[in-house]
Amino acid sequence: MGIRFRVLMTLGVSTALLAAPAVVADAAVITVRSGMAISIDDTVVTSNSCTLGAVISRKKALTAGHCGDVGRPVFDQKGNRIGTITANRVARQLDIAVISLAPRASVRVDRVDWDARFHRGQLVWKSGITTGYGTGRVTDPAEVLRTSHGFSVAPPFLTSHDSYSILTSLRSESGDSGAGVQNSRGLVVGILSSATIEGTVVVPVSRLPRTLR
Repeated sequence: MGIRFRVLMTLGVSTALLAAPAVVADAAVITVRSGMAISIDDTVVTSNSCTLGAVISRKKALTAGHCGDVGRPVFDQKGNRIGTITANRVARQLDIAVISLAPRASVRVDRVDWDARFHRGQLVWKSGITTGYGTGRVTDPAEVLRTSHGFSVAPPFLTSHDSYSILTSLRSESGDSGAGVQNSRGLVVGILSSATIEGTVVVPVSRLPRTLR
């Protein structure tokens, strides 16, 4: 299945999101938590629907890098602006993006294992906006460069990117991109990138530079 998910929106909805004054959105008290649905504008009439993977501090959260470019605003399901993508490592072969959260956001910070190591058969779980909660096992713990393919509703239509990742048996579908992957202790160890015929690809958070955490 594709790894870049673009949801065609009506022009009216898209315009409303773009036109909403940032000061109004920032004034609202918004709860930000891992597993929630997020929307990131891609073009005037399209938006990427993804999952917020981990809230790593009161100011930062993570999702998949292919979900949006640096500078793109990030919205919740109600259209409230919860932050902005301020770093994206997908061009550097790491499918992770950093979201700087709105100052007045009420956040639920996750526990993260920044030094996590993986082994074959290890139990992991995730909560995505499409397939919900699910458990799986690490099937290939090697952190190697893997190519993922996807689609879009705008040119070039077929997309692909490379990312250092591991393989798991987690079930995932369109929209689950960006979901946090946790170990048996409930610590976030990776970000869900895509699904392939071999399994679901997960990017280790340990590869994210310290300066972006």
